[in-house]
Amino acid sequence: MSQASPTNLTEPATQKLAPGTYCYTTKTDTLDADAQIIIDSKNQVNGTVNATIHNQAASYYSSYNQTLKGNLVGNKAKLDIVTKIELDTQKSQETWTITESSLKSDRETFTKVNCATLEQDNSTIKPVRISFDQGTTSKTIKNSVVKGTRDSYLIGAKNGQKINLKITSLENNAVFDVISPDGKTLQEQATNWSTKLPANGDYQIIVGGTRGNASYELTVEIK
Repeated sequence: MSQASPTNLTEPATQKLAPGTYCYTTKTDTLDADAQIIIDSKNQVNGTVNATIHNQAASYYSSYNQTLKGNLVGNKAKLDIVTKIELDTQKSQETWTITESSLKSDRETFTKVNCATLEQDNSTIKPVRISFDQGTTSKTIKNSVVKGTRDSYLIGAKNGQKINLKITSLENNAVFDVISPDGKTLQEQATNWSTKLPANGDYQIIVGGTRGNASYELTVEIK
């Protein structure tokens, strides 16, 4: 009697992700988070995570942002992670699992989502351009930012001009970041900032709350 061939129990080979942009989301009782992962042709990984933490029973709300950078081998990415939460910046190294359908960190599991949908729900509002009234060199913007979101502004300036920024809020819970025309972060989590600008172009000012909702006044001056 012929012997049946043994069943092949070998695990399927890990499918390599093609270069491209992948988006994921997760929602739990205490966390809403979106992730965007970009993989290049050399398997280098760059990504971001925007998250809101909420505990209604304890009346606690906060948010954090992460930037990810590393190398993908198979479906494992060894990442250098910078986490910004409230006024704190933390650095860590973790290995995450990235597949076509899911993203797994040390603590959370994200599921794949259409990137177009994620962009529509982006926590950073489309930038608003700041313009000064004729004959003036400053402007004060009164606005409010909802927990877990950020307001964004653009101001055009020239190399060598001086910029003065100041933000005030009723509960001292609003801060800003400044991004240069070439995408470099010039200032983070600040309430006051003055400097000579390094280049011509549009500077981005991103306002966020350190806890809860924040009503704020942002004064921008360029000389």
